[in-house]
Amino acid sequence: MKIRFNSLLQFAFLSALVMTSSISFAQRLFQSDVAREEAKAAATLEVELPKPFNKKDLTPFSPFAYSSLKFFVDKESISFISKEEVRLTVVTLNESEKYQGIYIGFRCDEFEYRQYGFLDDGVWRRHPDASWRPIPKAGYNQYVTFLAKSSTCQGSAPTLSKVAIIEGLQGPKTAYD
Repeated sequence: MKIRFNSLLQFAFLSALVMTSSISFAQRLFQSDVAREEAKAAATLEVELPKPFNKKDLTPFSPFAYSSLKFFVDKESISFISKEEVRLTVVTLNESEKYQGIYIGFRCDEFEYRQYGFLDDGVWRRHPDASWRPIPKAGYNQYVTFLAKSSTCQGSAPTLSKVAIIEGLQGPKTAYD
C-alpha cells in the first residue's frame, strides 16, 4: 500500500510540475509576442522620415487608366528593413499641379501596409495612426494595391531590389487584377 501511495504522490507531483512548466512556457511565449509587438510599435515611432523628394528622382506609374492624379515613386526613398519591409515615398500630383508625398511601408508576408508620414509643401508630418492595415482590393486610384502586387512584393516576399521595384512600376497595368 505504501508503494502505491508513493507512486500516486510522485505522479501527482510530476503532473503538477508539467502543468506549471507548460503554463510558464505559454506565458513566456505570449509575453514574447506582446514584447515583439510593443517593440514594433516603438520602432514605428522612431522611423526616420526621408528627405523631401527631388522631382528628378520621381518615376511615374499609373495604378488606374483614368486617374485625375499622377502617381510617382521617389526612387531615392526606397529602402529595405530587415528583409521584411519595403519602404518608399509615393508622390501624387493633382490637377492644380500640387505635389504631395506619402511615406509608406509594405509587409508582404502579411500583405499589409502602413503610412508613416505625409509630405505637404516640403514639410513631413507623421501619420497619427501608423498601424498596419490590410492592403485593399484593386480599385480606382488604389496605388497601394498596384504597388504591392506589381512592384514591392513578389507573392509573400518583399522585392529586395530597387531596380526590380522600378521595373515593376512599368509593368502591365493588369498585373495586379
